[in-house]
Amino acid sequence: MSTTPPQQPCETSHSARGNTYTLRRFTVGEGGPEQNPEAVQWNRAVSQGFHDGEPTAEATERALASMRAAGTRLRSVYTADPVPPAALGAERPVATFCSWDSQLTLGEGRSVPAWLISEVTVRPTHARRGLLRRLMTDDLTEAHRAGFPLAALTASEATIYGRFGFGAATFNAEVTVDAHTRLNLKAPAVGSVEMADNAAVARLAPEIFARFHERTAGSLTRTKKWWDLISGEWNWHKAAPEPDVRTAVHYDGAGEPDGYVSYRFLPTQGYQGTLEVVDLVGVTPQSRIGLWEYLCNLDLVTEVRYKAAQIEDPLMWGMVDMSAYTVRKRYEQVWLRVLDPVAALTARPYTSHRRVTLSIVDSMGFADGIYVIDTTGARTRVERTGDRPRTEEDRQGKSLPVVELPDGADAALNVDSLGSLYLGAVKASTLHDAGLLRVRDATALRDVQALMSTPTEPYCISPF
Repeated sequence: MSTTPPQQPCETSHSARGNTYTLRRFTVGEGGPEQNPEAVQWNRAVSQGFHDGEPTAEATERALASMRAAGTRLRSVYTADPVPPAALGAERPVATFCSWDSQLTLGEGRSVPAWLISEVTVRPTHARRGLLRRLMTDDLTEAHRAGFPLAALTASEATIYGRFGFGAATFNAEVTVDAHTRLNLKAPAVGSVEMADNAAVARLAPEIFARFHERTAGSLTRTKKWWDLISGEWNWHKAAPEPDVRTAVHYDGAGEPDGYVSYRFLPTQGYQGTLEVVDLVGVTPQSRIGLWEYLCNLDLVTEVRYKAAQIEDPLMWGMVDMSAYTVRKRYEQVWLRVLDPVAALTARPYTSHRRVTLSIVDSMGFADGIYVIDTTGARTRVERTGDRPRTEEDRQGKSLPVVELPDGADAALNVDSLGSLYLGAVKASTLHDAGLLRVRDATALRDVQALMSTPTEPYCISPF
């Protein structure tokens, strides 16, 4: 699988509604902002698109260094038409997009390469001109040609990406735990916790996260900028240091570090206040519960807030009073896009022995076709056996809200639904009840459900 970017920027053109645009694909070169003016303008456009402040010199330096270290592929769209007086200059992109390489954990010691997409913006005055579709098509085509089985993103607006074949694949919960009476557990917490030096935790965190990532289905590898965030050295959202961030480390029974937490105190009344978790990583659920006990038992703390809890959280079930655990919001974290069903489905572990024929509908063409998944032998076998029958909607390149079930197929679904099914975030029967999965009969539905079910729910704590 080749991931080597072109040595020189790539440039193409795009026309829509009488407007002409230039599209460029490039990477951050050596040196600072002066040597990378195009990347500087790209970064300014991203901040503008997400309503952030104008990047400072330090924020720009850090952003460029982070993208260079990650091997980020940047895409920009520029207007090629004359710019009216006082409008943003032609050097500022009207649309941005980027991607980089990662690994997605699948469980049972397995992982698969993942192409991560982020910083997608289109200036409102240039919307509905096909710019996002063009950027997405170009980027996914590059990923497919490079041999990536999957692409992934996190979405600020959930309605955007289904039409490009992305399906919600992992979910998190934003929770609050009442700490007025401290944390009382049904079973005693294991190990011990100590307050820690932030800089030391930043050095220790990558190794602890790597152990968490290796054993947690749905987890994605992190880039270097995470360790600046958890130490308070630099918050890339606020573009500033956070000296109020504190850290603690959890140690197992042998005294080895196996978890850490980064948090800040938010005064609400007098000396009392709320703890907001910045990052909480434990190699095991028990180490995470131990860190929660530490947070809830700190003096002057009335509640602890965390934005990335598991949907089925062992902490809640371990509490004597689970009513002290409040779910404020449930949201989708990672969206997956299957680019190569043979590679993606072969890499995935299975706990059931079945043979199923799937018809996959993909309006962009990458995954479209009839596939057989056979786990009845010693090794999983996935094979593309042919094209599926085409409809008028297919020929027009439209997504199909209701898919047809071809003769000989056990089940049929759109590629976005396959992305949701891939890690076990949803049951096949739930998709069927929602009208998103067509099956031959009840036996076929049971086979698909048994085949795609997973022992644990997928969990990702790394937005990007």
